[in-house]
Amino acid sequence: MKKIIFLLLIPGNLYAQAQLSTSNKAVLIPETKTRQIDSLLNVLTNAQLFNGGVLIAEEGRIVYKRSIGYIDKSRHIPNTDTTRFNLASLSKTFTAVAILQLVQKGRLRLDDPFIKYFPDFPYPAIRIRHLLTHTSGLPPVEKEEAPYVNTHPDEIVTNATAYAHLVASKSPLLFQPGDNEVYNNMNYVLLALLVEKISQVPFAVYMEKNIFHRAGMLNTYIRMPNMPNTARYIIPNFYSSAFSNVDSLDHILYYTNYNLGGWYGPNNVISTLPDLFNFDNALFAGKLISKALLDSAVTPVVLNNGKVFHMGASTRSYGFGWNTYTSKTAPIDSFIFHDGHIVGLSTVLHHNLSKSQTIIFYNNLGNAPLQLMLSLSNILNDLPPQKIRVTQSLARLYGETLADKGADAAIVKLTTLKSDTAHYYLDELEMNTLGFDLLKASFQNHNELALEAFKINTLLYPKSGNTYDSYAEALAKNGKKEEAILMYQKSLALSPDNEAGKQALQRLSDRGQ
Repeated sequence: MKKIIFLLLIPGNLYAQAQLSTSNKAVLIPETKTRQIDSLLNVLTNAQLFNGGVLIAEEGRIVYKRSIGYIDKSRHIPNTDTTRFNLASLSKTFTAVAILQLVQKGRLRLDDPFIKYFPDFPYPAIRIRHLLTHTSGLPPVEKEEAPYVNTHPDEIVTNATAYAHLVASKSPLLFQPGDNEVYNNMNYVLLALLVEKISQVPFAVYMEKNIFHRAGMLNTYIRMPNMPNTARYIIPNFYSSAFSNVDSLDHILYYTNYNLGGWYGPNNVISTLPDLFNFDNALFAGKLISKALLDSAVTPVVLNNGKVFHMGASTRSYGFGWNTYTSKTAPIDSFIFHDGHIVGLSTVLHHNLSKSQTIIFYNNLGNAPLQLMLSLSNILNDLPPQKIRVTQSLARLYGETLADKGADAAIVKLTTLKSDTAHYYLDELEMNTLGFDLLKASFQNHNELALEAFKINTLLYPKSGNTYDSYAEALAKNGKKEEAILMYQKSLALSPDNEAGKQALQRLSDRGQ
């Protein structure tokens, strides 16, 4: 059973009255490029794929800046140059700089075992550099914390609590440290605790004194547990079209956002576009760490086998708090970036090392940012932007009609528009998510509509074992045991390695004996 949780493409026209600020542009790039960037952002805004701000710099000078939409729609407060936003995982870059500062001061070494500073740490082979590069092999922290969150639904898990759980569990490593790279927030939870242990001051105090103040980041701070977060918006289900501020939603449904949303180190630097611009300039001017350490930070990690780690067939790798990649065709440019994602928010800081170009943006609708990042970079370098899908989700339109007008009207809508690929797209996993959204809804006939959505998905994607698996789960929850057994059998015929499906089928079969 596969589910998608966060929206990647959002249709509609939420911010028809969005304010567009293009002040403070310098005439340092050709007007044709400015128009291309404006056009790209307009298309994304009209398709409800962007609501936030963009800042672009070359050679340390701002060449483009624009704010779009509202930070608070209900009160009509627009996004501006000084709007604060949570950097999400982009915060890891700052934590890495803090660690490298301590290395530069001789307070620790990259090859020090973490156990040197935390004697109860159960993994003696993990070194500081393994945490920085996500090569530690530690188990995923979200999975490790899920059982605790289930029994403590109102508790915000702190760094100290996550560490205590890790020590107590002694869960096996995914691989030997340095053998592979698997991105994991736990690495940076531990690094933040290390900053506190070495500096003997709270993480927020260290960051303010040694990074934010030195970089001229006057509107930046660390969000601690129980402090309010910045505004983020999503459409919370696939049977409606209304956006909601994430903090107004049931936090149990978004436990990674709420219960696991208070960590510092991997998350929760709150900043602004101008402050991030100041950070970028200070970093490359040597005001935060030495050039030698910065060079090491942007160097791709080499695994134990002597090979540079790359993500799949791409040139992308990871250094100390930075993603790294190079262009595949001439001229070969070197790039670094970090992106961030929490529910309803995405962020990017991207730097072209070869041409000293910086792209910074946030989007508090939370859509995947890498296509926009690459598109802006391409425009700056006379290349065509990435193709970004701006068609509407037919799964959502079907779901809205299903909930509002019933099954017959919904299937008519679906069959009428399915061939109009110029304006609509249909996605199996979105249809699947619609079914689960309806299954947990609270209105009167939600179970009946959920079964309808799952059934239609099996007809749309008859060769997918996942559609039958999900339909079977919904049937079982509605007491339709015989039908559920048949659907699990169909699912397993298509996906024989589905262990969860085998177990569910066995449980249903045992009940009938």
